[in-house]
Amino acid sequence: MQTAQAWFTGGPSSSETQKTSSSLLSEWNSYAASRSVEDGGSSALGFDLEAAVRTANDKVSGTFNVVSKSVREIPGSFQTATSSVPSGKALMYFGLLLASGVFFIFIAFTMFLPVMVLMPQKFAICFTLGCGFIIGSFFALKGPKNQLIHMFSKEVLALAYYAISYFPGGSAGMKFLSSTLLSSILKCFGR
Repeated sequence: MQTAQAWFTGGPSSSETQKTSSSLLSEWNSYAASRSVEDGGSSALGFDLEAAVRTANDKVSGTFNVVSKSVREIPGSFQTATSSVPSGKALMYFGLLLASGVFFIFIAFTMFLPVMVLMPQKFAICFTLGCGFIIGSFFALKGPKNQLIHMFSKEVLALAYYAISYFPGGSAGMKFLSSTLLSSILKCFGR
């Protein structure tokens, strides 16, 4: 009984000494050539299949070499493209903090929002903790320095100003709230 490898290589399946045997592709080429001679050269299968496969392989590998060379020459290397990819530890902390934040916000809305009139502080604590964990997850993902730089970038501050402009009372309302908050903080610390 021959194994598949022996069948394809044309040799016996056992580990006996083998004489140099031809491959299945070589046998096909010799069969096709003999058929071509018998049919007077009119057979469509009379081409050298091994040479055709070799040529196709050369063209594919040549194309691959051209593409890889072109990719290597793109401005910015693979190293710079992957330098901002976070480590596994950072991804783990990101996932844990994000899941914790989503959990606290879920608890705030499902358990304490319906009874907010009775226990507003529990809703506020859970919601604040949830938001804090979610913001913390992005600090863990990008790193504290990069996250702060991103948060204080020109575009983000423009978005914050836009959001504040829709605050009830506009900028006058914000000035009133900030002055009230500042005066209450100063009263707490005795100034």
